[in-house]
This record gives sequence, C-alpha cells and structure tokens, in this order.
Amino acid sequence: MSEFKDCTFNGGNVRLDNNTYINCKFTGCIIEFGAEGPIGLDGCNFDKCEWVLVGYAKNTLGFLSSMYHGMGEFGQQMVEATFQNIKQPQIAPNKPINQDK
Repeated sequence: MSEFKDCTFNGGNVRLDNNTYINCKFTGCIIEFGAEGPIGLDGCNFDKCEWVLVGYAKNTLGFLSSMYHGMGEFGQQMVEATFQNIKQPQIAPNKPINQDK
C-alpha cells in the first residue's frame, strides 16, 4: 500500500485502491475506486473532481440496485440496512471483524 502525504494532484485519473492519501489536494481529477484493496483518506480536499466507481465497486452498486428494485420489500430492507451500517463509525483499517478464537 502506497502513502501520499501533502501531495497536490491536478487533473488526470487517480486510483484510490491500495493507497493512502493524507492532507492531499485534488483539483479537476477523476477519482476512481474499484474495491480492489484498502484505501485511506485523511484530511484531503477535493475541488471539481469527478468520482467514478469501476470494476468490483461498480458491480457491487449494480447488485445493490438490483436488490432494491427487483426483490420487493425484502430487497429494499436489505439495502437500507446496508446503508445504516455504512453510517456507523468505521472500524480501524486492517482490523479483523468479529474474529472468533
């Protein structure tokens, strides 16, 4: 995982996957997320950037949309519950979730 600290990005595509950005500034960039690895964003500024989901992330969004629109009330409840979980405080990166011994 690469770390970028106090960097400025002007234009072009920036892939978030497998990178950490600390106090970076992004201007006029295309910000891509593909869900291919962890990311870190801390204290960054985004100005006139376009956000794009690609690959696995795009497929996941399509799956959630299909659930919401094609599985009736159950699918809608599942998607709403997923969004509620997203709103909860974040678990520290690379920390195991519910690891039983």
